[in-house]
Order: sequence, then C-alpha cells, then structure tokens
Amino acid sequence: MADAQAEVLAFFEEWKPTLANMMASMEKRFTDQTVWENVGISKTTGFAEAKAFMDGFAHMYPIESGEVIVHHIASNGNVVLTERTDNFHNKDGKLIISLKLMGVFEMDGDKIISWRDYFDTAKGFG
Repeated sequence: MADAQAEVLAFFEEWKPTLANMMASMEKRFTDQTVWENVGISKTTGFAEAKAFMDGFAHMYPIESGEVIVHHIASNGNVVLTERTDNFHNKDGKLIISLKLMGVFEMDGDKIISWRDYFDTAKGFG
C-alpha cells in the first residue's frame, strides 16, 4: 500500500503549474465517493461535484496556478494532517488568494477517500 503522507505531498505537487493540472490531479485521485469539504463553505462528493465547485470558484477569482506550502504534516495509518498555506495566482503570476488552513486527508493508496479543510471562513478569501 502506498504511504499516505507521501501521496498527499505528491497530490500537492501535481497542482503545478496550472489550474488544469490541479483539476487533472483531483480527477485522478478522487473516486465517485470522495468527500471534499471546505468546512463552513462547501461539501462535494465525487469529482464532478468538486469540479463544479472549482469552476465556480475560478469564475469568481481568475486562478491560473496554485501552490501549496506545507508548514507541518503528520500521519497515522491512512490519515494525514496538514498545516499549510494554499496560494493561488492569476495568469500574470500575481498572488490573488492565500489561505492558511488545516487539512485532514483519509487515503486509500493514491486515492483520496475524504479531504476536509478548516480555515477562518469569517476572514474570507484573499
């Protein structure tokens, strides 16, 4: 079985260099049952719902690329906890969104069973 922590880090690396790469990585790693929750904002099941959420997000914010800065990571079995900053840039490379958050990933090999992100929803994006 693949190492859960290594798979989460690989997932973040796959987000580069464009939003299309990020979406391709999600499509590759999500199953029809994958639950992705941005706690307090949205909850999707499966890639199609996740893509619809990201399409709406990208419509509000002209995201071209994303990067993940992992500050801390810990795992126990198939559960991986991350403290990180997700930065999103426009086509000119300008930072347009920076989210400091905590995430929980439950993995099955290279597949994401569930992914929950917790951040200050009162602060909003930016």
